[in-house]
Amino acid sequence: MTGEIEAAGDAITGGMLARAVEPGHGKAGHEAHESGHGACLNCGTAVTGNYCPECGQAAHLHRSFAAIGHDLAHGVLHFEGKIFTTLPELALRPGQLTRRYIHGERAKFVSPFALFLFSAFLMYAIFSLTSHHGPEGARNQVKMNSEAIAELKKEEEKADARIAKVQAQLAEPGISASRRETLQEKLKDAQDERKGLSLASGLTDALAGDNVDKAVDKTVDKGLNKGIAKTVGKAMSAAAKDPEFAYYKLKANAYKFSWLLIVISLPFLWLLFPFSRRFKMYDHAIYVTYSIAFMSLLFSLSMILTAVGITHGLVTLVLLLFAAWHMYRQFKDAYQLSRSGTLLRLPLLYGFACASLSLFFAFLMMMG
Repeated sequence: MTGEIEAAGDAITGGMLARAVEPGHGKAGHEAHESGHGACLNCGTAVTGNYCPECGQAAHLHRSFAAIGHDLAHGVLHFEGKIFTTLPELALRPGQLTRRYIHGERAKFVSPFALFLFSAFLMYAIFSLTSHHGPEGARNQVKMNSEAIAELKKEEEKADARIAKVQAQLAEPGISASRRETLQEKLKDAQDERKGLSLASGLTDALAGDNVDKAVDKTVDKGLNKGIAKTVGKAMSAAAKDPEFAYYKLKANAYKFSWLLIVISLPFLWLLFPFSRRFKMYDHAIYVTYSIAFMSLLFSLSMILTAVGITHGLVTLVLLLFAAWHMYRQFKDAYQLSRSGTLLRLPLLYGFACASLSLFFAFLMMMG
């Protein structure tokens, strides 16, 4: 019950924070029920209409207990009515929404950062409500059992034997050039397979809480930064020892640093239009923020569908295809690209999105 209350509180907090950063434009019809008169209660300027011409505060203010619930509902759900204008545009015409906001049409829409804040808190709240991870269950999910580890060791031994056999065949005198080429290909395949098994074995050692340095030495090439690898390995080992606490920290850091995903994505998006004078970094930031906000809302929807038992593969496929279409539609319309220009950059956009997510989750792992 406590978790459900905390999750609801997170959703409300997200709405109120989003409302706090949302510009106070386009308010007519929600707070002002009658024309004001006299001085503004906030700044003292003479008021002749529904709003103060100086600070924008409504002339008619509620002062009843029921008004608290009214203001809370507006803060969480309505965003002064603009959420109902923004969400359909974001879902069906995301590129046009992005371009219109960048070009100054902002009073009728929820700002991208406010929507991003709300979607991040909402996703966190739904994730807290729909996921159940007990310490014992999480531990069993993370650790491999002894039989699986023994089987992995056997596969490593078989791979070593295959490598030794091919190497012995290569050492035989008088083999033909074609035979040598075939054996070298077999040796390369066997060595690649052995590297994959070493990586799996090192990951298992880390998850099992074994010596982290030993696991890193088995899985990291000399050319890579071992300091980073050891940090990640220690985080994985700590997660295996106390999965419930690690799960809580990962979840908390994910929404606490969710803004970092915007920062990580910006350089990648700039690379799609390098040195272009048509688009500024601000334009890229609006695009990325609206895009991430929508994907967060879509992920929240998928979690709700999973929680109510709608987990059919067709539903998942539809959501994935819609997400791919949404990225295409927003990218094409926001930057006013031709179809060929969009399709040319689209694989890079998808790749950069995956790279940004990978860097973000790597950061979360390093945070412990």
